[in-house]
Amino acid sequence: MKSLLVLSLLSLLLTCDQFVSPDAVQQAGIRGSIGAPSIDVFSAQAVLDEVNALRARGCKCPNSRYSPPAPALQWEEKLEKAAQAHADDMYRGRYFSHNSADGASFSDRISRAGYRWSAVGENIAKGQPTARAVVHAWANSKGHCLNMMNPKFDDMGVGKNGPYWVQDFGARKDD
Repeated sequence: MKSLLVLSLLSLLLTCDQFVSPDAVQQAGIRGSIGAPSIDVFSAQAVLDEVNALRARGCKCPNSRYSPPAPALQWEEKLEKAAQAHADDMYRGRYFSHNSADGASFSDRISRAGYRWSAVGENIAKGQPTARAVVHAWANSKGHCLNMMNPKFDDMGVGKNGPYWVQDFGARKDD
């Protein structure tokens, strides 16, 4: 019975929008590359779950044709590393752009993180309080929605620092 209760609580936490205080994130040891709290595991899993649910049902992205269902994305640590580094950089520099302060593009950052790719994409957002809210915002923007629905992409990683969200996508390069 106790195991069932623990599993039920864990399931509830993974399926509901969840506020995790910065202090709790720091105590858990989840940190970004500049020492600020990074995306927590609940938010990262929630973004992946929300995007995969969207891909599973297909959708009509704004001002675009219907995007049919697409295969589920897999979490990729190198894409997470690139996304987190960019979220940290935007937070530190107080800017909002796909290009880093040093002029690097998202494809440059993804390559530097060691991801060997044949196609990549990136979504950025600022100010959404939850994973559900940021995916909803991206789904209501043509380019962002098309990135999330692109059947060429196999992998995804997400980074967050303060109000800044970065979502990187990739298709692995065949060796």
